[in-house]
Amino acid sequence: MIRIVLAQPLPGCRLQVVFSDGLAGIFAVEPERRGGVFLKLLDPSIFDAVTVNPDFGCVEWPGGIDLCPDTMHRAMAGADPQAALESRMALRDKASNQ
Repeated sequence: MIRIVLAQPLPGCRLQVVFSDGLAGIFAVEPERRGGVFLKLLDPSIFDAVTVNPDFGCVEWPGGIDLCPDTMHRAMAGADPQAALESRMALRDKASNQ
């Protein structure tokens, strides 16, 4: 299972990430394309509060917003470059699942 081991916020709603298999790079979150609850991430104070969930290896923000590490990995590895942009399933709002 691929996990994120490090995530650092960058300007422009981008993340510098390192995965458990050593893949590293920059992931563009693009909350304006995703819409809904992800628009909260346009606020730099919220976006910069990103953490790595130690149990699931995903990045998450206050309010239950997170990103699927497998989808991020595929997009960054070039296996599926549009996955993160086109799949709303790649993003989950924990608050709506409760």
